[in-house]
Amino acid sequence: MTIIEILLAFGLCHFVRELGRFRKRQWLTTWVDFSNDAFGRLPFWQDALGFLVIGAVPLILLLLLNQVLVSALGSTGAFLLALVVLIYSFGPRDLDTDVGTIIEADTEEDREQALESLLRRPVPGDSDEARTAAVEAVFHEGLRRWFGIIFWFAVLGIVGAFLYRIVDWLVREDHNLSDDQQGLFTRLQQIMDWPAAQLMTLSLAVATDFDSVFSAWKQYHDEQGHGLFEGNNGFLLASARCIVLTGHAARDGYADQIQGPMICLQQAMDLTWRILGVWLTVLALLLLIGVIV
Repeated sequence: MTIIEILLAFGLCHFVRELGRFRKRQWLTTWVDFSNDAFGRLPFWQDALGFLVIGAVPLILLLLLNQVLVSALGSTGAFLLALVVLIYSFGPRDLDTDVGTIIEADTEEDREQALESLLRRPVPGDSDEARTAAVEAVFHEGLRRWFGIIFWFAVLGIVGAFLYRIVDWLVREDHNLSDDQQGLFTRLQQIMDWPAAQLMTLSLAVATDFDSVFSAWKQYHDEQGHGLFEGNNGFLLASARCIVLTGHAARDGYADQIQGPMICLQQAMDLTWRILGVWLTVLALLLLIGVIV
């Protein structure tokens, strides 16, 4: 049922955009503030204990809700809850819509505002830097909005998807966390991002030019001077830049049909869809051989 839940949730998020209005997360701010007020004086609360409690309690409540629904509705209850969790965890907005808004903007001012929203920072003044930032943003947001959720849902079910989204909110947004707690959540996010980013890079290689992607992946690690399991996930962005900005994406059959002033952004989005296609194909094969259910 895993791939069915993913496809159904993804389709609903993509075609029923109004669902995005239900992704309220004020409860997380309230929970962090309450837990700090109630338990802030406990030993190690500002460090590992607070990190564990703040992250674990929502997951425990989710598992209890799942148990209640399974007891009441059987597998249908578990299916419906998984669907709700996935819809809630995808996003916060549809990536394809955000990219389309940039590409189809009527004025340069509208395009810059939409691109700034995607980048989550001011648009670089240099045109080459702006194109690079746009390509990186598509893949980075693809990881955070889609692929991280899909990976951890496939591995850990609703707990994995919900945990990934909670950690992303805690790291990205302004919450009442101590520096040590913030550091632990940031490290957890890096750990959770790593396997999904590696699989995205591998899927990009399968969908485009394997040698070019591998060379960019290897060069990134060589230049960074650290091992495979260290550092951030810049190898994904380096591979994306290699394929899109050097013209590989425009020579592989489909992307050469794309035209327009934001061609790099269009190609990056096209490649993200192809990576998603590779992932869904692999999930279908895993379902057929019984690795997932």
